[in-house]
Amino acid sequence: MSRTTTEAPTPMSSLTFGPIRHGDSLVRLRPPRLSDFDRWREIRLRDRAWIEPHWGTSPLSWEQRHTARIWARECLVAWADMRAGRRFVGVIEVDGRFAGQVEYAIIDADSATAEASAWIDARAARRGLIGCSLLLLCDYMFRVHGVARVLAPVSTDNDPALRCLRGLGFRHEATMVRAYDAGGARKDHTLWALTPADLAAAQLPPLVPADPADVPIVEPRTSWPTYPPSTTPGAGSANRGVPHGVVALAALRWSVWSVRETLRHYHPAAPVSLIVRDRPNTVVRTLTRMDRAQWSRVGRTRVTTTSSFPRSRQEGLGTEEGSSAGQVRSKSRAQWYRTLWHTRFGLRSPSGLRLVLDVNGAYAGEFHLYDSPLPCQATGLYTWVDPLRVEPELWAAALRSVVEHAFAKLGVQRMTAEIPVGDTVTAAVVAAAGFAHEGLLRAHRGPSGRCAEHDLWGLT
Repeated sequence: MSRTTTEAPTPMSSLTFGPIRHGDSLVRLRPPRLSDFDRWREIRLRDRAWIEPHWGTSPLSWEQRHTARIWARECLVAWADMRAGRRFVGVIEVDGRFAGQVEYAIIDADSATAEASAWIDARAARRGLIGCSLLLLCDYMFRVHGVARVLAPVSTDNDPALRCLRGLGFRHEATMVRAYDAGGARKDHTLWALTPADLAAAQLPPLVPADPADVPIVEPRTSWPTYPPSTTPGAGSANRGVPHGVVALAALRWSVWSVRETLRHYHPAAPVSLIVRDRPNTVVRTLTRMDRAQWSRVGRTRVTTTSSFPRSRQEGLGTEEGSSAGQVRSKSRAQWYRTLWHTRFGLRSPSGLRLVLDVNGAYAGEFHLYDSPLPCQATGLYTWVDPLRVEPELWAAALRSVVEHAFAKLGVQRMTAEIPVGDTVTAAVVAAAGFAHEGLLRAHRGPSGRCAEHDLWGLT
């Protein structure tokens, strides 16, 4: 399969990749089916020691996490996400048989950044099948969907996954401290990234479509010369799949959960007012109606601002060429009311928590806490100040107050800041507040809206 051809995008819910020849096996990726349940459960229970240490922690036992209802829910969510174009969830078939899964989620549409993850049957491991599956998917997404970066977070003790990523041309960008709650504890994870240039530089063998004569006509096949057959009693019988009643119950529970999650974002939060230590005239507080004039002035003088993300992520305010004064005022008003409305709901809101740095009654800067789009289970931090009103020492003291409030009152467990390379002042401020430098993100679109190299700073 050539990496230079151009294809028309296909809805993710209809995507099927391969089969291609890989060694002595045929590999294909396809959307999951309810009828995959028996095989999925068999492998996951048998390979618990192989998978669980690197899988997300859950209050449920491993057996409870692999029931028919859980698989039905996983399929329903995957199908919905694929129809919406948010992610591709594929089953890895080896010689026509379910052998694992690969996932590709769009985590930042603006910067065309995605996250990849995969797992495979331990009996099919160490044969390059995971790498082949990831390559098949990345190749298509780079060429057809214009994806610029694929990220892959991997636990520092997951040696097979680390070897796989290195072999595909992924480059290490950061080591994120206590980034994920996996296997019952928060673990350090390395962050790897792949771009089209990295893939080309890796000079991997081309993806070769399988000879049509080798592709099984009827699935599943009855003999498996290159893939070990199951030893589970009854595995050779017809796949029972998931009963209709279980699917209906899973759909109902998922719908209720979706509604509750949406409503959770709009639960009123208490206003925040933090006195900065040893700075009696400095307060970090929630945005209020009285701030409109100063907020608008700040928006006109700063290049970046949006209502729902740190400034200039989605739309500029009065900085675009050709924007009329009326358009600017209209956009500013709309942003102001959206921002003020979301402020009522604090960190849970779609915009996150926006706090004002108030110095002697003047709007002197902001601290914005939001769900980080990076794959690190963290709260992102974006902050700026007016350098004419705030010196770095005061800025750092105010940031320490915000950090203490976030960890002690808001339940934040990890916080990250993405700072453009060269912004030494902000870097020094976050370092003074306790953040540690974790790595360098290449061609990354940070919270300010700039696509450039960013230093990643973390705090737990």
